[in-house]
Amino acid sequence: MIHPLKLPILLGLIACIPSQTSAETPENRVWFTWERQRAIPQLCEQKNHCTPIREFITRLIEEPETQKAEQMTGSLDRLIKMRKQPVEHPEAPNWCAHTDAQKILGFDAEHWPLAEKLVALRGLEGVYINVEGLKGPANFEGPFGPKVQATIARKFRENGIKLLTEEEMEQTPGKPHMNIYFSNTNPDTGCWFSVFSSVSQTMLLTRNHTIKVKAGSWGFSGGYSADHPDRAEFDAIMLVVDRFISDFKTANSTAAKSDK
Repeated sequence: MIHPLKLPILLGLIACIPSQTSAETPENRVWFTWERQRAIPQLCEQKNHCTPIREFITRLIEEPETQKAEQMTGSLDRLIKMRKQPVEHPEAPNWCAHTDAQKILGFDAEHWPLAEKLVALRGLEGVYINVEGLKGPANFEGPFGPKVQATIARKFRENGIKLLTEEEMEQTPGKPHMNIYFSNTNPDTGCWFSVFSSVSQTMLLTRNHTIKVKAGSWGFSGGYSADHPDRAEFDAIMLVVDRFISDFKTANSTAAKSDK
């Protein structure tokens, strides 16, 4: 049970003078900012992150001339001195620190616990995959890549997973893209065929939330199996695809969504 916290409040007027001005942007803007600290019930219950976090609510007060903005700031400075408080408060928000995730997000993202592997698939609207150009084994007759693509499309359709087009992927949050990497058996080296699949999504770095990268959020590998020496390369690829379908359905099941 989360006990109610006293919410310390900081009321402030901040004069903001942009480094560049234009006809559309006023030279000065004075803001009213309310800072409060509180524990977020959802974070506390689901992530055990019960430490109070900082939230900022800001409203535009006025767009004064520079002289008036200076007068307003000077009046506040005199009031602060009368209260024997520092004019430059050490905990004042640093509005220029756009890369300080804790100040912008309201909590330290590094303290957020790592999610389980399958959680990254939860809520996906679908994935994009194009393996039309996949090169088949030497003994395979017919177009290999198109057959793999058609079979994946059928399996996705049968399991209620949307196969996105490239254009749809670009408009989908996370831009989910599934890749399949297949290498043929090499008689010269004695290496058997192998299969690896990964799903990549766009992500923000916890140390700097302004950096967005596209990285793997799910992966699975397979290939030749001594226990099943007669398994064809095509079937090995489908086993990897089936694993993704299974993990996707598990991640998006009603029970998984209700887990805290």
